[in-house]
Amino acid sequence: MRRKIRSIHLRSERGSYTIEASLVFPLILVCTITLLFAGMYTYQRVFVAERAGTAAERLAATWDNSRKNIASGGYTPGESDGLYWRLSSDHVLDLFGMLFQQGQTTITLASAQPANLVERKLVRAAQLLPRGVEGTASYRNLLVDRQIEVDLEKSFMAPPMFQKWLNRDRTSGKAVTHVVDAVELIRLTDITRTYFSAIKGRISPAKAKEALVEPLHQDLSGPSISIQSERQASTYLRSLVGGSEVVLTTPSGKSRTIDALDGRGIAHQAFYSMTESQLRSEQLPKDVELLEQGTTVKGVVWHFFKKDASGKGMPSDAFRKELERKGIVVVIHN
Repeated sequence: MRRKIRSIHLRSERGSYTIEASLVFPLILVCTITLLFAGMYTYQRVFVAERAGTAAERLAATWDNSRKNIASGGYTPGESDGLYWRLSSDHVLDLFGMLFQQGQTTITLASAQPANLVERKLVRAAQLLPRGVEGTASYRNLLVDRQIEVDLEKSFMAPPMFQKWLNRDRTSGKAVTHVVDAVELIRLTDITRTYFSAIKGRISPAKAKEALVEPLHQDLSGPSISIQSERQASTYLRSLVGGSEVVLTTPSGKSRTIDALDGRGIAHQAFYSMTESQLRSEQLPKDVELLEQGTTVKGVVWHFFKKDASGKGMPSDAFRKELERKGIVVVIHN
């Protein structure tokens, strides 16, 4: 029997490659798919970590104003968090040396309902998260170091056997960044060093807190003014710069009416309906003479008031450059 089997084996090897392939191919397939899912897992983990880092950095960059767009940093002038938010709404409650940590604030980005200014700032990070990514954002004020931590995670879709092998069904990423407010830190340090000794013992902490009252008007840009005539523009300009209307004589003997001459000798002129040709031939030579003389007029500012949103009647770029070369500052009022 042995001889017969040996003789059959020596005469034919058909089917050996099929048998070997059927044994090896499943192993290669399993290894390939495993590497594929391992690569997908690694990519998703890096992606989540990158999103966490971006969210933390942008929160720190816009921390001084919750009205700022977290993606671009832009905001509307006049919109802010108030004058004393660093003292009353940033986990610091006392200006007079008794500073202490109020505690770490942590919110869930997906479903948080902000209750205070810190939470309103943190919840903005949700705007940067792609679909399927969720997590938490935390803020901690350590007085000399303010930290923002963003911890994100995303479900990882894979067959149960690979999830068991990787021991993971979610990917996560964490980032910690620091709020840097160098200008404000220097200002507060100078104020503390300068005035601490002067006010120490003269006012109680309770009275100091009562003095820290936010302005009633959050819009610091002031009321809207509608200018409809040259005279109205001149009147508004005098109230704006605190100047008065004066009539001067140029070195060449021409009379020049200054709409508003302020205390520093700056002549402010209001223009509402005049054309460039009129300004170049009539007004410009007089102001240049007064500016070159330098006795009463130390500087000249031309204020142009728009008639409508189109900006019609505003000086051209060439004319503005000409005025700047002559030493005249141009201001455009909306």
